[in-house]
Amino acid sequence: MINKIKIGLVATTISLAMLAGASVALAANLTYTDDTTVTIGGNSYFIGNGSGATSVVVGALSIIVDVPASTTFTFISPGRHTLTNDGGLTAVCTNTESTLTISSVSTVEITPSTTACGAITGGGGGGGGGGGGAYVAPTVVPTTPTVVTTVPGLCPNGMAYANNCMAPSSSSITGAMTYNFGTTTLKNGSKGEGVKELQRFLNQVLGLGLVVDGKLGPKTIAVIKKWQKDHGLKADGLIGPKTKAMMNASVQ
Repeated sequence: MINKIKIGLVATTISLAMLAGASVALAANLTYTDDTTVTIGGNSYFIGNGSGATSVVVGALSIIVDVPASTTFTFISPGRHTLTNDGGLTAVCTNTESTLTISSVSTVEITPSTTACGAITGGGGGGGGGGGGAYVAPTVVPTTPTVVTTVPGLCPNGMAYANNCMAPSSSSITGAMTYNFGTTTLKNGSKGEGVKELQRFLNQVLGLGLVVDGKLGPKTIAVIKKWQKDHGLKADGLIGPKTKAMMNASVQ
């Protein structure tokens, strides 16, 4: 079974991987028991079965993963796109897919290119030798996403959750949603119901599996800054009226 997650936001939030100096001894919060589909730049990619990460942030053009110790994360392009990354890692390119494996403690941003990782041609025939035809990438057939509904706080990965253990697809959302982030500007160190609502927004829309404890820390702020930048806002990590309005507008 392939689970599909289609992220509707341009770039999304909580990447523990984005915080400089983050602990590398953390256990994986996200464990993928099935091949999971993500959409980046209009193309489908797989997070391989058995992958684990402290956090995964899917953006409009890239995916950022934070891999802890004793954990492997596999990212697969069935369309054989070149898997450019800032970790100096080389993807394996075959005639069916390209695969990037992260097996050491690291934070890596993968930015798939729009080109294939290399043309593959058939071998020459006997005698004079006739060349084979160029490889044609297989067509990726979208699958229907599965939304696993559980009792709040009892997700399979052990993390607290607002509603579902996976972000719902756009077709499964009925009616507009509005989050009450409060009237005060939220920032690093903020606590209370407004922060809990922010955590619910991140969990519901992005499927990040944050603990809804009402405490806003630097790891969350680091990715909030990226979210602000990707949405044309000032990337100051302050969740004020403009950021709150943009967040609510993104789920209408």
